[in-house]
Amino acid sequence: MKIYTSIIILITILIDFKVDAGQIKITVSNIEEEKGAIHYGIYNDSNLFPEEEGKILGGFKEVSEVVKDGFIINNLQESNYAIAIYHDKNSNSKFDTFLAIPKEKYGFSNNAKVFFGPPKFEDASFFVGRDSIIEISIELR
Repeated sequence: MKIYTSIIILITILIDFKVDAGQIKITVSNIEEEKGAIHYGIYNDSNLFPEEEGKILGGFKEVSEVVKDGFIINNLQESNYAIAIYHDKNSNSKFDTFLAIPKEKYGFSNNAKVFFGPPKFEDASFFVGRDSIIEISIELR
């Protein structure tokens, strides 16, 4: 009888065990040329947004892939997130500026407004719940 009870408890625990696996599906609009890459950073700390060292995830996707399918970020824990992206047209892996004025197009989640610097985390953030799929559309500017 103890074995059956132990098996039932174990099965119940395994069924109730869920991995935090939220997803973000990102589409990007206002891409003028299909060359280069779209670089992205995912942030969950308002104090470090959008600094390089604040990224919890980051990377890039070829523009042709992004235009066609967008891209998906998987396996996110339940939290508030914000996204920063830029179109690296010349594929030099850096956000080009001239006198602090962007030379490459960029954008933020929620299409948060930019006024003499990046938006606040609160303006760009959104909540990803356990096992949820959040669709975000970012317009480059």
